[in-house]
Amino acid sequence: MPDKKINRKIAVIFATDVVGYSKHMEANESETILNLRECEAILTGLFSKYEGRLFNTGGDSFLAEFPSAVSAVECAVEFQNAIKKRNSTNDPSVKLDFRIGINSGDVVIENENLLGDGVNIAARLEALSQTGGVTISKSIHDFVKGKTKFEFNDVGLQKVKQNEFHAFDLILSEDQRRRLKNKNTFRKSFLVLLIALISGLPLSVWWIVNQISETEADGVVYEIPSVPSIAVLPFKSLYETNGPDYLAEGLTQNLTNQLSKSNDLFVITYSSSKIAAEVSDINAIAKSLGVRFILQGSVQRSGNDIRVNVEMRDTIEDSTLITNQFDGKIDDLFTFQDKIAEDIFSNFKVKLTANLVGNNAAQFSSYEQMQKVLEFRDNFLQFSKTGYSKAKKLAQEINAEYPESGQAKIVLAWISFQEVMMGLTNDRQKSIQEGAQYAEQAQEILNDGMSLIVGAWMDLFAGNPSEEAREKAAKAIELDQSGDVISGAANILLLTGDPLAAKELFKRAMKISPFHPVWYANRLSEAHIMLQEYDEAHAILEELVSKSQEDGVNLREKSRALVALSFVESRMNKSDTARSRIKQLTLINPKFSAKSVKNYLGMLSDKSFLEEYLDTVVSLGLPEQ
Repeated sequence: MPDKKINRKIAVIFATDVVGYSKHMEANESETILNLRECEAILTGLFSKYEGRLFNTGGDSFLAEFPSAVSAVECAVEFQNAIKKRNSTNDPSVKLDFRIGINSGDVVIENENLLGDGVNIAARLEALSQTGGVTISKSIHDFVKGKTKFEFNDVGLQKVKQNEFHAFDLILSEDQRRRLKNKNTFRKSFLVLLIALISGLPLSVWWIVNQISETEADGVVYEIPSVPSIAVLPFKSLYETNGPDYLAEGLTQNLTNQLSKSNDLFVITYSSSKIAAEVSDINAIAKSLGVRFILQGSVQRSGNDIRVNVEMRDTIEDSTLITNQFDGKIDDLFTFQDKIAEDIFSNFKVKLTANLVGNNAAQFSSYEQMQKVLEFRDNFLQFSKTGYSKAKKLAQEINAEYPESGQAKIVLAWISFQEVMMGLTNDRQKSIQEGAQYAEQAQEILNDGMSLIVGAWMDLFAGNPSEEAREKAAKAIELDQSGDVISGAANILLLTGDPLAAKELFKRAMKISPFHPVWYANRLSEAHIMLQEYDEAHAILEELVSKSQEDGVNLREKSRALVALSFVESRMNKSDTARSRIKQLTLINPKFSAKSVKNYLGMLSDKSFLEEYLDTVVSLGLPEQ
């Protein structure tokens, strides 16, 4: 299948936002909005003067593209000077200050928007900038040095998350001279993370993820569990390929999933291991994930011949526990996978069952089938009509070629899930019935947790008694300890009236997946809300709504968080602030309404809570339609 063409270019990116915007909104919401609009008018006027193009805005933040580094810097300086002058003539209580970051780098063109590291680093520079200041990358500094009259202050090499860059401050006043240490100067994220798209099979259409520092959640670093804790790092492909090749990726994911079925092991999700593996130091990886043992390996391929090398390290004892090499044909991959799992289970004295080893034949008939299933996942995870169309075609192909396969049935079940969840079906009832049938068939073959989770979703869609969905969720966790299954079960329990159990499961899933999806935070906050634990919910939601799309928070999740935050603040007797959240929501997402809330909370079994929730947010200003 040919790769989709990605359009790229080198661009000068200008990023700015308001300092302390949330506090301004809380203190005087209406004045803040009016002041922001005045400042925005100044900014867009200067964009026009210097030929800048605004391509993204998040309410109080703005991203623009410029034709040259010089024009971007001159625009930034003139804007900060204009804001300084404006603030000097206004009431200090309503003045607004801005930070600006400017970078030149490679970006991805997506319609009118720009994405990629070139944009991300500009945002990082903006966050590093001082109030009323401008911070630029070395590439910008090298372009404008000698071409402008401005003075620069070298603040050194900075490493923020996965980005490393050399930063310079523009000296607009003498009090802006400073020194920065080479460290992550961002606040550690509370519960939200950065990544493009999770690689495992999803449980919801909102699984956009972003990244956290260390393994921090709930304000603490995870302790290493008492049971053997292990992360399977992505196996390296030691061969060249002309197109998509899922050999190493498939082995890594399958092995992770297989190990996760044991109640005697603590296994990090594939998606989190993949992010952590961007760091080369194996001890740092183990620390970031909160595990003791690291499994890594490589795959070599020549035609149908393959060689798999594997090594497992004890990072505390600094010793190698397992080394092995497997040679064979490509379809021997699943046998190799079982042997690797057996070695690990034996090392940790884990009791072997049919659920742990020897069940791969029920999952994959061949390497070709595994490739198609992983390609299906890639398209499914786009959560778009185009992605859905490709995923559905692949699901039908997989089922036609492998009619007895459990994996063939489960991909069809997920397609039915997507049809219903995204409103892509002309016959909702038929899609629900088909999804339930495919999930049941997959469960008969695989006896796995994921088929039970999608089956539970079909029960909810069909309006079946909540007990049926909860029973499937409970059984799923017995069979599979993966983060995907546990979080899926938590979501089912949340909707079916058991927020206490849901809360504990979400926390458990977060520990298994340190680099977890953003939606975990939203759903955990909703569990706290249903339990009337408003302080806990408020802390999670306030952190989440402060994040931008560049931090991995998509508009839907941010909108959902703002609605929840308004409800929480109304219960905390902060009615004015609660109304400001709704007004902020209407600015960034005017189409969002109470109907939107019903679309994602409509399956709640606690209808009295749902009614109270909707009445409250509508009374705070959320449109009904």
